[in-house]
Amino acid sequence: MTSGLLAAMLIIGLVVSALAGPRVLRSAAPLLMRVPRLAAGLLAGGVAAWVLTLLAVGPVLAWVLSGPVVLPARAAQVCEQCLAAANPFGDQTFNTPFPVAILLALPAAAVLLHLTSVSIETIRRRRSTLRTAMRYRQTARPRRMHGYDVLLADDSHPFALSLPRRHGGIVISTGAVQLFSVDELVAVLAHEHAHLQQRHHLITAIVSGLTTRLRWIPMLAAAEDALGHYLEIAADDHARRVSGTPALAGALLVLGQAARLSQQPTAEGALYALGPNRIAHLVQPDRGTAGAVAATASTCCMAALIALAAFVHIPYMLAALSGCI
Repeated sequence: MTSGLLAAMLIIGLVVSALAGPRVLRSAAPLLMRVPRLAAGLLAGGVAAWVLTLLAVGPVLAWVLSGPVVLPARAAQVCEQCLAAANPFGDQTFNTPFPVAILLALPAAAVLLHLTSVSIETIRRRRSTLRTAMRYRQTARPRRMHGYDVLLADDSHPFALSLPRRHGGIVISTGAVQLFSVDELVAVLAHEHAHLQQRHHLITAIVSGLTTRLRWIPMLAAAEDALGHYLEIAADDHARRVSGTPALAGALLVLGQAARLSQQPTAEGALYALGPNRIAHLVQPDRGTAGAVAATASTCCMAALIALAAFVHIPYMLAALSGCI
């Protein structure tokens, strides 16, 4: 392998995965729905792998191309020394009118810009979650229901949701408690408890942070959208083991019907046990090997991107640790 071949593989892999990703994820859904926690991990890993691979493009092109020197003499010498120490190929470079330093500066600037965007988005999400928590804490009463600590909101509209544990945890309305049977209530509480126990709020926040300013990329947008669906299915699986499928399906029907009639505002930062769109999977889950080829292809693609990105990032890290000697 040469630097040029590695650069071409990186770029082709990024473009193909970005464009084909949504279709592959849709095709893999029948299998991924049967292993939702693994699916959520693969989606989060795929997003991280794509971003890391994108950041590897500039550094690998710096091995391939050469250009005019724009840095002071001493700084340029250090830069050339680090590039030589990091380059595992040592092959010939191609002259261009563009300074090589830009290829290294752009990824660094992109990381700083992205970290700034992530910080801003994190602060925004935290504030919106705090506003949601305060809205319910002002009227809700702490209760112990069927072994779960909840905030019981005095509201005739049936709803159940979970906030991050430090912001209140499970919130359920008096309207929902009145409508549900005992088994349905246990199913909903188990569903929301699964969100807390499996740290779904944290997973959602991390992926949302990674895709900040990058949702225009089809694969990243599709992965973030699909993540919420698989987290809900993972919570459903836990609730089904606790209370049984009929109770959970009945509760989802009640909440879905109530949501269509209700004008209640959306609570930002919350995860809902809501809607009948998952009932088909609960009652008659997909069987057989449907989605296996697409799931395998997406996993192999993610592994390839990670390997290619590591092939670039690791030599730079080792060069930096050794002082570019």
